[in-house]
Amino acid sequence: MGPGLPGHAEHADTREARLKSAPRTAALLTGAMLVLVGPIAGFTLLRDPADPRISVGAAPAATLVPGDVRDRTGRMIAGAVWTGLVAYDAATGVPADAAAESVTSPDRRVWTVRLRPGGRFHDGSPVTARSFTGAWTSVLNENWHGAPLLTDVAGIKGAARAVGRSAGVAGLKVEDDRTFEVTLDRPLNGFRALLGDPAFLPMPESVLRSRDWASYGRLPIGNGPYRVRSHDTSGTVLRRPAGGREIVVEAIPDAARQYAAVEAGDLDLATQVPPGRHASMDTDFRGRHLALPGRTTTYLVFPERAEHLSSPALRQAMSMAIDRSAVTEGPLGHQASPANALVPPGVLPGRREGQCRLCVHDSKAATAALADAGGPTGPVTIRYEAGDAAGVTAVAGQLRKELKLDVRTRPAEPAELRGADGPFVLHTTAAYPAPVAALAPLLELADGYASDLIDEAERAATPEEAVTPARLAETALLRDMPAMPLWSSHEHLVWSERLRGVSAEPFTGLHLDRLALKE
Repeated sequence: MGPGLPGHAEHADTREARLKSAPRTAALLTGAMLVLVGPIAGFTLLRDPADPRISVGAAPAATLVPGDVRDRTGRMIAGAVWTGLVAYDAATGVPADAAAESVTSPDRRVWTVRLRPGGRFHDGSPVTARSFTGAWTSVLNENWHGAPLLTDVAGIKGAARAVGRSAGVAGLKVEDDRTFEVTLDRPLNGFRALLGDPAFLPMPESVLRSRDWASYGRLPIGNGPYRVRSHDTSGTVLRRPAGGREIVVEAIPDAARQYAAVEAGDLDLATQVPPGRHASMDTDFRGRHLALPGRTTTYLVFPERAEHLSSPALRQAMSMAIDRSAVTEGPLGHQASPANALVPPGVLPGRREGQCRLCVHDSKAATAALADAGGPTGPVTIRYEAGDAAGVTAVAGQLRKELKLDVRTRPAEPAELRGADGPFVLHTTAAYPAPVAALAPLLELADGYASDLIDEAERAATPEEAVTPARLAETALLRDMPAMPLWSSHEHLVWSERLRGVSAEPFTGLHLDRLALKE
């Protein structure tokens, strides 16, 4: 993956941080993929009628410490083991109160969180306001993966000063056992929606006192519908506190192995589909497969330093010359969808489909636009990180063929990309389900009017009122194309005939707690 401008960044400087967090995520995910598991034959145990567990195949989770969760599997498991303050509706993406009884603010800057009564962790201890404020403070003190959500996206007062230090957070104030107050540096109407991320999950007082994160990560204690019975490199076993059917999340990094195991009846659900089986997926699993739209978009960015590419007409010509479908269906192996907007398809509330008309492949229009622009002087070098090689190579080839441009490609490190004098590949991830959450990471690339519109959307009185300025900002950005949308990630699920209750949404993933077997 290329340099990131996600909703969760790595450093206190907001805009600089948004440009750097995705590579770290990619590196950690790559490391997680190296965990090996036993042969598929081991799954036959799950079909024993005396042990009718539900089995799910997934890449190994890097960690189950909630504030440090950094991959799809970790988010999926966290959604079953913890109940956050809010949860996202699978059909609409709109947040609804969960552990919170209410999350309110008179000015979008000072927020009051009131918890539902009677909340308990799996060890029997109460879920209190301190369970949340203490957990969030630990995320910052330990500089976990979720820290930039608190510092950069939410902008909690004093959060940046607590990163990597044993320090409190001025913007977190406990009122009583069920109530706490959060003060932000600036108004943010999306704060409530942001609270569904694992970075904002609670932890019990016992671990907040001991700070034995290693032990906690091996057997975390949550407050959700499932508790962790065991967790190691082979996978995670979950069970409801009151007993009942177990769910086994088997660590299977290889998509082909997952798919074959479901076909053979040795696995109930696969969370990955190999590129070679995409075309036959509907035949193999008719009515039993799901494509889950993603919240991450890949862009080709044109920095201001690239003066030879400053013409909007030139950028528009390049955009229309790219056949995005050919790239996503070819080199990217059906693991992404062609972008038709700046906002990724996984952002359901307020998103408009097909906003980027210039993202439609049109050779004649591209050639005409290039003639109007006068073409670039000299070669065009696209810089990218190693994980983007296949897609960038394909795009460069299309630009050479369609526009006869001297397009070259060059792998680079993140620091080099940030200082590039030419286009580079960038990934952003929406931190919460709202159009402005996808556009805010592009703030550094926006000109004055688009920046003002993005700020207006973040400060709007309600999420609904934020949609109009966000759409206007998207239109302005698509016209000048400082960031050209290429494609957006998505996930695939396939499952066996005996499984029911399969549902998912882009920000949490598969809902493990809703899985059941047909009677």
